[in-house]
Amino acid sequence: MKLIGLMPVRNESWILGLSARVALKWCDELVIGLHACTDQSQQILEEIGEDNPGNIVVRSFHDPVWSEMQQRQTLLEIARGMNATHIAIIDADEVISGNLLPNIRSIVEACEPGNILMLPGYNMRGAIDRYHSNGIWSRRWFSTAFADDPRLHWACEGYDHHHREPRGVPLNAFRPVRQGTGGIMHLWGVPEERLKQKHRYYRISERLKFPNKPAHEIEAMYSIAEQGRPPHDRPETWTYQHAPADWWSPYADLMKYLHVDAEPWQRAWCDEQIAKHGREHFAGLLV
Repeated sequence: MKLIGLMPVRNESWILGLSARVALKWCDELVIGLHACTDQSQQILEEIGEDNPGNIVVRSFHDPVWSEMQQRQTLLEIARGMNATHIAIIDADEVISGNLLPNIRSIVEACEPGNILMLPGYNMRGAIDRYHSNGIWSRRWFSTAFADDPRLHWACEGYDHHHREPRGVPLNAFRPVRQGTGGIMHLWGVPEERLKQKHRYYRISERLKFPNKPAHEIEAMYSIAEQGRPPHDRPETWTYQHAPADWWSPYADLMKYLHVDAEPWQRAWCDEQIAKHGREHFAGLLV
């Protein structure tokens, strides 16, 4: 098995030094797409590359418009050129729980063609070891890896936004890890301000990319991250659970690369778009 991880990156210097190093603990190589990065992401990858020669390939996308599916497809084609047999799907703000490290490669290898490995996903909120245990953000499953098939692709077929799994042939879910026993830690809400600015960015991006899409549909998709869905799934009804120590303990020497309080780059970008297009262009959105 040759397992290559695909990682899209947009100004992720707050966590990239951690997440890329963790990914190299279970992937043979990484193909990383830098999309219009203006922070230290490039320099961080150069440093990691010096310590892991030949194990990281970086492709830069300079167009500020986020063509997500095409960028994912480009990364996939690069991995195929590197003779990948299996592909891992890794977002830059995700870290696999450390307790799975001893077995994750055998788990991936057991994922047969036509299946996609889905691991429990833990949306961390307010702290790196605190995750949602009820409501819409709990008991999630994250598509994590698959045995490659030349028919699989990420070419855009309409909605070019937030489609994690490849298309081309149906993929059956392979779920060998039970909820609560490890999986993918998504540092999506650590801290809260980063989550708010990230979803502000998504709202504005969708309005610019899909000008005919009703604002209330865009707003409904992203407001639930902060406000939940009434009547019962709301912040005041959410409960949380703490991750076991062994989910993080294997990364003790890497925690210096995590900077949760760094300024979210999305704030300045959103302010620029509002100044450029006018606030009325985003009427109906919480921006």
